[in-house]
Amino acid sequence: MKEEKSRSKKILKFFQDSHDRYIKSIKDGTWLPILPINSIEYIIKVNNNFNEDWIEVHQEKGFNLEVFSDNDLWIGSVSNLHNWDIKDYSDDKDSNSYQTLDDETLYGSLRFNVPKGKYLVNIKGYKRKEELEYPETNFGFSFELESVENFDGYKDPREDDKYKFNITQM
Repeated sequence: MKEEKSRSKKILKFFQDSHDRYIKSIKDGTWLPILPINSIEYIIKVNNNFNEDWIEVHQEKGFNLEVFSDNDLWIGSVSNLHNWDIKDYSDDKDSNSYQTLDDETLYGSLRFNVPKGKYLVNIKGYKRKEELEYPETNFGFSFELESVENFDGYKDPREDDKYKFNITQM
């Protein structure tokens, strides 16, 4: 967006309006859109394993991602990109959340500290061996980051016929 001098807060629309921009953004590792998945709670881990209460149900490998000088990796709902506000992602926050009418806190995004650099990302989906009652979380994703000097090609995670991320259906 900086290259094109766009100041739009509608980042998702910015990429939807131009397939070329979208392809360039995933080649460059600007973002990693993971769609479609059910809109439920997930446990998210970065370079951290799930314990023996969980089983791996799926894995996708080798997506480009670059972390810039802020050393921040934000993982959250794609809906956050409908009306982006940089202030929601400041250094003094570890998450973005909101309260429901029944006082439940829901998280739209989480911040992880990751050193600046280029990474190939392996995404693993997990579910509990024994499902727990709500409000316990029964599904999770692990993002394993492998440092690389340069990206060699790219994978488009939105190619639904190739890549599956909806672990609740597995």
